[in-house]
Amino acid sequence: MGKKYRFFVAIFVALLLLSGCSISEIDELYSLPQPPREYLKLQELIDAEIASGCEYAAPTTGSFRQSVQLADLDKNGTNEALVFLRNKDLQPLICVYRKVSGAYELAAKITGEGSAVGHAEYADIDGDGLSEVLVSWEVNSEMRLLKAYSIRNWTPSALFDESCLDFQTGDINSDGITDVLALSIETSGGHVDMFSFDKQGNMIKKSVKLSPSLKRVDRFRIANIENGIPAIFVEGSYSIDESGFLLTDIVIFSDGELKNIALDTNTGNSLTKRQYEIYSTDIDGNGSLDVPYAEKLENSAAGTVEYYVFDWYTYSAEGSRRLCASTYHCYTDGWYFTLPESWRNNLIVRRISSISGERAVVFSVKGGDGEKPSDLLTIYTLTDENRADRAKIGNRFELFNSETVIYAAEINEDSGLPNDEEGKQSIINRFHLITSEWITGAL
Repeated sequence: MGKKYRFFVAIFVALLLLSGCSISEIDELYSLPQPPREYLKLQELIDAEIASGCEYAAPTTGSFRQSVQLADLDKNGTNEALVFLRNKDLQPLICVYRKVSGAYELAAKITGEGSAVGHAEYADIDGDGLSEVLVSWEVNSEMRLLKAYSIRNWTPSALFDESCLDFQTGDINSDGITDVLALSIETSGGHVDMFSFDKQGNMIKKSVKLSPSLKRVDRFRIANIENGIPAIFVEGSYSIDESGFLLTDIVIFSDGELKNIALDTNTGNSLTKRQYEIYSTDIDGNGSLDVPYAEKLENSAAGTVEYYVFDWYTYSAEGSRRLCASTYHCYTDGWYFTLPESWRNNLIVRRISSISGERAVVFSVKGGDGEKPSDLLTIYTLTDENRADRAKIGNRFELFNSETVIYAAEINEDSGLPNDEEGKQSIINRFHLITSEWITGAL
């Protein structure tokens, strides 16, 4: 070792010693990260349950599907750990661990019914400042038993129970206390039950019927309608024999009762029936869930391909609807386009895919008597290695560029549409990728 190298090593060690670092601490710099001791203790407690014959059994539905979950049940600023297991008798079991003097200890056990946990949530539903544990136990393939457990004094006690398909939580009556909404579907029709507690701690149950023709539920969630009013959206099939036949029931709390504002007073069924499998979404990004209606377009060429435009409506508390957007969705290529209002009633769509690595959708409007349709805009999906070059052919301009796909557009010269930078930006703003929602309410 050279003198110069030994000199720098000596300086380095001296600096470490002067800073208070020991040789053992230096070794720790090169060791693998270790979890905090409190979590090692928690793992020991869980291992003890596993050793007694338990196994992990995470919830099967809902947003919280981990076997080990953290939630501040007693609102003291420190999370409790809830571990979802199945005991040696195959009963579902929830072990609740709380932190005492910096270490976890077993605080409570909740033994469930049936064979598994369907859906679990934590919310203060009775206004006592503590979060209750809400669980739907899977009794069989057709039924779940919803129970809400108080953990006051770490002694679980059921506040209520109800048979249901699924449940959601939210402040539907806008009183500042979380309500529980339970969904049930039976041969005679479905219904939603609301469980709420008043300021005195009394539980109140309200119910509302869903469309009697609703055969299967695919979506069940809480979202806003117009003016930020909370509502329950229930969407599903109204025909067993046909796929893609959907309807939406919209339930709000008004004048002390639950009301299904989507029902036709004459038929008793929802007015939102549509023969296309597309679900409600906030299409215009204003915070309200919009309900789609599918209308089949006239095809400009003979063939079996069917093209649809979706009209999206925002509902008011009175049940009236307002058109907020019309879109064309290209599910094959993963995008949708918000249509200008002037295109809506005369639109024709055709698809061209004769060039390898290039697929095109052409928007046209109907001509007068005996006249051909007039092309307005073409949207391209480009996937080959030369996609960057193809996106610049003619008057094409880029809409979106991913690692594997470039979406481009071209305004027809005879369309009368503005073809300057402002006009192109307007087209770009109307183009959107179809993305999956994080919270769909899917069952």
